[in-house]
Amino acid sequence: MTNELLKNLARLYLPVYLYESETMKIIYAGYSAKKRNYYIRLIMGRDKNQTYLERRSFWKIPDLIKDHDVDMVIAEISPLVLNRFQKFDGYIFPEWTNMRINIDRPINEICKDGVTDFSNVKRRIRKYNLTYEIRTDIDSLNYFNDKIYIPFISKRHGEEAWIDDVHMIWKSSVTPMIMNIRENNVIVGASLIIKTEDSLCLKRLGLLDGNEEFLRHGVIGALYYFGIVEGINMKCRYFDVGGTRPFLSDGLTKFKMGLGGEFITDLSSTKEYLWLGFNNNSSAAKEFMPNVMHVNKDYKLVKYGTK
Repeated sequence: MTNELLKNLARLYLPVYLYESETMKIIYAGYSAKKRNYYIRLIMGRDKNQTYLERRSFWKIPDLIKDHDVDMVIAEISPLVLNRFQKFDGYIFPEWTNMRINIDRPINEICKDGVTDFSNVKRRIRKYNLTYEIRTDIDSLNYFNDKIYIPFISKRHGEEAWIDDVHMIWKSSVTPMIMNIRENNVIVGASLIIKTEDSLCLKRLGLLDGNEEFLRHGVIGALYYFGIVEGINMKCRYFDVGGTRPFLSDGLTKFKMGLGGEFITDLSSTKEYLWLGFNNNSSAAKEFMPNVMHVNKDYKLVKYGTK
């Protein structure tokens, strides 16, 4: 058996964890500590207690709400039983989804004051003398990986960091590029971008040595702004700003929406999904649910309350 099949079989019988704070009780059913920590922190913050309860078969997951009188249950889904979860009283949502900005229009319209947050981005670009360059050589990729991407991801996410092989992304693309951001001629941030049929796609990014001082200098915003500039120069229709979590309360999601990013709504049944069920009598759950983007039966990403 392949590792992927073994993982999918294991998700038919899930470990169950209970989290309690002064205001909420949430259960997470699944194996991934990274996912579990993210969702619990997003919904509850950091002040909570954890208790391991038991293992439970997937078809009994919805019963956890009543059995333990909790506000919400989040469960990892095996693709082998995705159709079964769609019949449960709850919501299916993707682990990651993508956002993009329509750049088939004048940049003044894209960055219009009062509509997006680009006015603040451009102010910092001027203040810190930020410029950009495009490189296509392997040395630039290696420098990006070793000095920018890995340090940034490692410092920002710690033990929960998910570090991808940027060399594989580079090799699998026909048009890979590194966009360097310079502050007073020193490279302080960069992104790995690729061009597809109608989009310029930001795949990975980071800051020099993971130094978040450059975050305050607006370097991340500059990567998005100059990415749009370069995408327009390449006659692209969209600037794909990469993956984000499908929660409107997520910090990265809010940042990208502030720049005019919109969710790509057409998804595939082969993505990684989770199930969210909530207690209809819970005021805390009802307050959180409007933040949730989920998929309907046609695998369209929609807002809570939309079919």
